Amino acid sequence: MIRDLKLDNLKGMAIILVVLTHFIQETQFYNLFAFNFTYKFVYLFHMPLFIFISGYLSKISPDSGMKAFKGVFIPYLIFETLWIVFIFLKNGTIPSAMYFVPEVGLWYLLSLFFWRTMLPVANRIKYIFWISILVGLFVGAVDFKIGFLSISRTICYFPVFLLGFYFKDMKEKFVINKYLAGGILIVLLTAVTFLVKPYTANILELKLSYSALHLGNLEGIILRFIVMVVGMISVILLFNIMTSKKTFLTKIGRNSLPVYVLQFYFIFNLPIIINYLGLNFIFKDYLLTTLYVISATVMVTFILSRDKVNEYVNTLIKVVTGILVKDESQNDNDFPFSNIRGFLDKILSFNSIYKR
Repeated sequence: MIRDLKLDNLKGMAIILVVLTHFIQETQFYNLFAFNFTYKFVYLFHMPLFIFISGYLSKISPDSGMKAFKGVFIPYLIFETLWIVFIFLKNGTIPSAMYFVPEVGLWYLLSLFFWRTMLPVANRIKYIFWISILVGLFVGAVDFKIGFLSISRTICYFPVFLLGFYFKDMKEKFVINKYLAGGILIVLLTAVTFLVKPYTANILELKLSYSALHLGNLEGIILRFIVMVVGMISVILLFNIMTSKKTFLTKIGRNSLPVYVLQFYFIFNLPIIINYLGLNFIFKDYLLTTLYVISATVMVTFILSRDKVNEYVNTLIKVVTGILVKDESQNDNDFPFSNIRGFLDKILSFNSIYKR
């Protein structure tokens, strides 16, 4: 199957921005104008872009549910478990609602599982795209436990997922000159970023109810509608802007999964290491913090997007999938040791590289 380099490039750009915003969020200068403006500017479109691409790449088949379980839900369980173990070893604590409230950024995998599972049924409902927008707007009036099963985000971002799914069959209708698209995108995002500047950045995350955001229902619906529409317009414009040629973004986008699921180990622990080395003055200076955010984003994205890292992450997923889901073509006598043996062989070959 020939990969669509445009999609890889878009994913590469999106994952870099995801890492950037997470690093920004952890600085003490987060609320200063430059950082806060950048965060809100990027947040208007970077997750919609990821979700749009996920919808674009989704297909309906008789085994859609099982594919979603193996391809998305099992990775969610794996990396949720790894993070829980990591936090336990680090702090000696275990989350009280583990798995039901996704840790760090793993909500996206859980939501993606729900979207792909719902897609075959949703696709049979007339006007489902418009219905999903209305549901996303009105669900803000309901108070969910924050983050529980990623319900709010699953509902609110579903229209973006559907847009991506349907867009591949009608993209010819949305062709725009890339320079015009670029100009519109910058003006649109800048204007809306200034519009939402007085509000907390949480309104962009679509995970809190209007009451939790201290908004009336009408004001909340209007703001959420603006955020949802701007996100969808932005991804269509970006689709027209991005090149279909191979760029430095291509490999990053192709290997975006390990970047997404492993970034937080760096984001939360790099400051600890820097403090341990006696370099904590970096975080007290605005310019040095800016340099740290940029350089750390580049470093983490580069390291985690290497082919070898992607290979081992995918091998881990295949091993766990082989243990949890029996392959009908697999000999019972081999299950699950053939997969584990292959995984250990890869580990040994990986270690041998460093022994030379």
